[in-house]
Amino acid sequence: MFEDLNEIYLAHVFVNIAKRQIKIISEDGYEDTVTWKFDAEGAEGFADTTTAMIESLDKEMLTVY
Repeated sequence: MFEDLNEIYLAHVFVNIAKRQIKIISEDGYEDTVTWKFDAEGAEGFADTTTAMIESLDKEMLTVY
Protein backbone atom coordinates (compact mmCIF):
# COMPACT_ATOMS: atom_id res chain seq x y z
CA MET A 1 0.00 0.00 0.00
CA PHE A 2 2.75 2.50 0.91
CA GLU A 3 5.17 1.34 -1.77
CA ASP A 4 3.97 3.99 -4.24
CA LEU A 5 4.96 6.82 -1.90
CA ASN A 6 8.67 6.28 -2.57
CA GLU A 7 8.45 6.00 -6.35
CA ILE A 8 9.78 8.81 -8.52
CA TYR A 9 8.37 9.30 -11.99
CA LEU A 10 10.51 10.90 -14.68
CA ALA A 11 9.25 13.94 -16.53
CA HIS A 12 12.25 14.51 -18.81
CA VAL A 13 15.89 13.53 -19.29
CA PHE A 14 18.48 15.78 -20.95
CA VAL A 15 21.67 14.17 -22.29
CA ASN A 16 24.56 16.54 -22.99
CA ILE A 17 27.05 14.57 -25.09
CA ALA A 18 29.81 17.22 -25.07
CA LYS A 19 29.82 17.49 -21.27
CA ARG A 20 29.14 13.77 -20.59
CA GLN A 21 26.25 14.89 -18.45
CA ILE A 22 22.70 13.65 -17.86
CA LYS A 23 20.09 15.82 -16.15
CA ILE A 24 17.01 14.04 -14.83
CA ILE A 25 13.81 15.90 -13.94
CA SER A 26 11.01 14.18 -12.04
CA GLU A 27 7.30 14.92 -12.30
CA ASP A 28 7.39 16.65 -8.90
CA GLY A 29 10.14 19.06 -10.02
CA TYR A 30 13.17 17.35 -8.47
CA GLU A 31 16.30 17.73 -10.62
CA ASP A 32 19.55 15.81 -10.51
CA THR A 33 22.57 16.05 -12.78
CA VAL A 34 25.19 13.35 -13.18
CA THR A 35 28.52 14.06 -14.87
CA TRP A 36 31.02 11.40 -15.94
CA LYS A 37 34.80 11.85 -15.94
CA PHE A 38 36.72 12.36 -19.17
CA ASP A 39 38.63 9.07 -19.00
CA ALA A 40 38.08 5.55 -20.36
CA GLU A 41 35.93 4.48 -17.41
CA GLY A 42 33.80 7.64 -17.65
CA ALA A 43 33.33 7.16 -21.38
CA GLU A 44 32.16 3.59 -20.89
CA GLY A 45 29.78 4.48 -18.06
CA PHE A 46 28.31 7.43 -19.93
CA ALA A 47 27.84 5.38 -23.10
CA ASP A 48 26.18 2.51 -21.22
CA THR A 49 23.83 4.84 -19.33
CA THR A 50 22.95 6.90 -22.40
CA THR A 51 22.21 3.77 -24.41
CA ALA A 52 19.97 2.41 -21.66
CA MET A 53 18.07 5.71 -21.46
CA ILE A 54 17.56 5.90 -25.23
CA GLU A 55 16.37 2.30 -25.40
CA SER A 56 13.96 2.50 -22.46
CA LEU A 57 12.44 6.00 -22.50
CA ASP A 58 9.77 7.44 -24.77
CA LYS A 59 11.27 9.84 -27.31
CA GLU A 60 9.18 12.74 -25.97
CA MET A 61 10.85 12.35 -22.56
CA LEU A 62 14.39 12.57 -23.93
CA THR A 63 16.48 15.42 -25.29
CA VAL A 64 19.96 14.61 -26.59
CA TYR A 65 22.27 17.46 -27.56
